[in-house]
Amino acid sequence: MKNLYKLDRVTLVAVFLVYAFSEITAMFLSNKNLSSAPSVGKWMELGIYTVALIISFVIYYGVMYFILKNNESDFQTTIFINIAIGLTVIAILAIIAGLVTDKSLNIWTKGIFGLLGNGLTAALNWRYLNVSQASKIKVCVLTVIYFVISLI
Repeated sequence: MKNLYKLDRVTLVAVFLVYAFSEITAMFLSNKNLSSAPSVGKWMELGIYTVALIISFVIYYGVMYFILKNNESDFQTTIFINIAIGLTVIAILAIIAGLVTDKSLNIWTKGIFGLLGNGLTAALNWRYLNVSQASKIKVCVLTVIYFVISLI
């Protein structure tokens, strides 16, 4: 895991693209009315999904960045990788559940997947983030808040 946090910027973009692809796939699988939509509607839906996931990721990363901004350690890559891993786990679980059940996900499945993904993010941040104990607690509280918001 330690080698994962020593990636260059191009590889970080690739990690984000893996998250983006899995999240867009999960969103497409959850929308059952998309197959009957015209081509322009499908592209519009893709654009909306892409903008939504970019904004969501930027807000999540940005708030964590501002919480940890006063620390001396190099935490940007660690936070980026941990968030991307956690959100990718949520998206992959949603893809699997969508393919198996062929239904939209309800609040219970979203809650379980969010608990697993955000729990993984919090655990990775707790273990591999080189900041003070108080900052780790702030990041974990923020992860819990993000989990609660994602249920809505």
